[in-house]
Amino acid sequence: MRQRIVEGTHERAVQAGRVPRRPYAHYFIETEGLRSRVHLQNFYSTFWPGADATATAHVSAFDQSGRALGTTDVELPAFGSMFLEVANILERLGASTTTEGLVAVDLEPAPALRARMADLPSPESVGINTPFWMAYRDASENYMYVHSIEVLGGVVEGTTAPLAWHLRRAPAQREPWRSWRLLDADLLDEVQVVAVNHGTEPGETGVGIFDADGPLLWEERVTLAPRELRRVRVPQTAIEQWREAGPGRQVRIGLDPLLTTNGKPYVIMRYAGGPPSLHHG
Repeated sequence: MRQRIVEGTHERAVQAGRVPRRPYAHYFIETEGLRSRVHLQNFYSTFWPGADATATAHVSAFDQSGRALGTTDVELPAFGSMFLEVANILERLGASTTTEGLVAVDLEPAPALRARMADLPSPESVGINTPFWMAYRDASENYMYVHSIEVLGGVVEGTTAPLAWHLRRAPAQREPWRSWRLLDADLLDEVQVVAVNHGTEPGETGVGIFDADGPLLWEERVTLAPRELRRVRVPQTAIEQWREAGPGRQVRIGLDPLLTTNGKPYVIMRYAGGPPSLHHG
């Protein structure tokens, strides 16, 4: 009965053009010789290619501690795309000294399209997310591209208050996580792990490096407030110990636990004498 009530509430909201929207959040860095750039596109044109409708991107930023820095809006024409330098976003928000944090984007459709949201399938459960890409580059113009994978917890826009309340109250899921990627320890020059709490509840997690076969080799415990992040640098002495264990040693990154459902860490590393790389764990 409860599920039918929720689905009915959801469907009525969609039919009224009030589809729930969730912004996605992404890590940015403006230090360690790296710069960040947001890539946006008006994806509503994919669903309604015949509509000449401008979308509004609400771009919010949070510093490393999770403190909100503000929101700035940009307009995207039909089929439009845009690059936004994070440094420029921070300047607009009066936060130019901020070097790390989260940037979140909520793409709001034009009023003309809100009336057509009932065209979308499964109106009892339809929702709109705003995933986007981030480019990272160093001083030598080496570029790294990473797509966002997690929503900004506790934020639901565009819909009725009862439905937004229901969607915001999903309980935190705290499960241990291990990366599928294996790193050759004898080629690993440097590794930093960025643990992020995308959610609305504080939590503690262990940033760990594990042997390919499972045992924990090194760990640092961190406690994170909502939307806080911590960049953990793995000691060089630990990396050297793994190398000394013999050629072919492989390790993997893990968090115990993830603080949100898909809140995997970001990884900054140097490998085999190459340039820095930044990717998801």
